[in-house]
Amino acid sequence: MIENLKIDISPTPGKFQHLANDVLEFLLRNLQALDRLEQEIYGRHQVLASERPSPNQVHPGEDDLWDEYAQRCTEIIAPISVKPYTDTRSFGQPTKYEYLNDPGTTITVTVKSMNRAVVEALFESAIAKKEQFVLRKMEDSWKIDTKKYGYQDETTWYKDEL
Repeated sequence: MIENLKIDISPTPGKFQHLANDVLEFLLRNLQALDRLEQEIYGRHQVLASERPSPNQVHPGEDDLWDEYAQRCTEIIAPISVKPYTDTRSFGQPTKYEYLNDPGTTITVTVKSMNRAVVEALFESAIAKKEQFVLRKMEDSWKIDTKKYGYQDETTWYKDEL
């Protein structure tokens, strides 16, 4: 999972470097679970779309598929997020976290304290983008506090959802 990415933990002070790998493994494991789920649901949706009676009609199974997707997203996101999960995710190609499979992606981990870390991903997805995750340790486990996105040639960050 981590082997294919360029990982930089140098911004993490020496006394917190032992936490950098834990933070990274926690975040990547969960983002990759969301990525696999999105790939699966997208593939199943494509099958349903090919079985529609008419291109302008919705397949009877699509509502159930969306409900299943929302439920399974909740099962992944709710335990790892500080904020309550709201059902706003969609699926498609490329997937939201497909950049985690790209060896050109650079991940920078900065552990700020025993209870706070910032992980930034730089990647190309038609344009040069970046994502930032702020994690907090709560009751002996890491949780995602905020997520933001931006563009590599800008300093501005925009609020985003998992």
